[in-house]
Amino acid sequence: MYHFFFDNYFSYQESRIKKRRFDESTWQELIDRWAESPHLQIRTVGETYEKRPIHEVRFGEGPIQIIAWSQMHGDEATATMALCDIFNFINSNNPEFNKIREILHQNLSISIIPYLNADGAARWTRETALGIDMNRDALHQYSQEAKLLSAWADEIQPQFAFNLHDQNRLYSVGNSAHQTHIAFLATAGDETGTWTESRLRAGKLANRLTRFIEEIIPNKVAKWSDEYNARAFGDTFQKRGYGLLLVESGGSGWDLEKQSLRQLTAAILLDSFYCIATNEYVNENLDAYQALATNERQLFDIKLKQAPLEASGQIRADIGINLKETGSNKTDITYSWTIEEIGDLTYMHALNELDASNWHYTQPVFLGEEINDLIYEKAGETIFDLRTFTAKIK
Repeated sequence: MYHFFFDNYFSYQESRIKKRRFDESTWQELIDRWAESPHLQIRTVGETYEKRPIHEVRFGEGPIQIIAWSQMHGDEATATMALCDIFNFINSNNPEFNKIREILHQNLSISIIPYLNADGAARWTRETALGIDMNRDALHQYSQEAKLLSAWADEIQPQFAFNLHDQNRLYSVGNSAHQTHIAFLATAGDETGTWTESRLRAGKLANRLTRFIEEIIPNKVAKWSDEYNARAFGDTFQKRGYGLLLVESGGSGWDLEKQSLRQLTAAILLDSFYCIATNEYVNENLDAYQALATNERQLFDIKLKQAPLEASGQIRADIGINLKETGSNKTDITYSWTIEEIGDLTYMHALNELDASNWHYTQPVFLGEEINDLIYEKAGETIFDLRTFTAKIK
């Protein structure tokens, strides 16, 4: 069914959400709309430190309990967009969708917190309003949002849990030039990485999803290291037997708003729900999942090989340049370029790798410097202009 959900995506995409960052009034408009649906139940399960409501969206009356949450890191919203699309799918009158909805409704009870760290989302920061990384707060639960998440899951006692994140867009599939689009992890629930019944459920699901997604984006799927971390919610919930699968949206070239990854994620979740409802995942093994290369930080946005560092051109080195994003006002993200590293960068790959060995020096660059433009010349003509890359930012 994965290809069905992927191929039909644009017929259920939520048109109100066009980019990763949106304001609180848009979110409230969506909540109000879902509250009117005959298929969805909305309730306020708590509030953030700054008194923003935390909503649960619930669907289905089946015996299999599933939970999912998104944006526990405030600046990671790709899955939030995908969940909005899924709620549209559930509300659709498409006859083919209706049949699937009935199967899900009769077999599953799905509870979702789609906008957990609303305070962080308002600031476009990873942490809560108190500066706490919620996904390193599962053990002591210093933040009230972490307390809420833990108690909410324990109340439901799910067979499956989906921990939905964005990761840095410059992660690679192993030590390669392939940018990780989607990363999975069937988290470990103990120090030894035991394949418990809970973890095996998540692993079989990851295996199925890996097989289908690799057909659409070959060499773009990775897995996280399964080193146990008692402070992380994924590991904690696996220890509690909740069948936890971590799903991370990485990068997709110049699609900085991650709309292509939004489509992949919506299909990932809908296919997961369907194969759980129909029990199709149980015959999966772990071969495809286990064969995935691990997520590695091996990419620059731009690597200039042997670029001149001073006017004579005698001193040259590699220069790694990355995009940096910053939240501005309430709905926008601004981008700037940063000199990430200078020196021998042969150990790193890049989305854009250029030979600068015969380019001429025009201006100095400094490690950590934020730059708007950078120009190199060859035979008196401009051969590299950073602004041509800036123009690709949509």
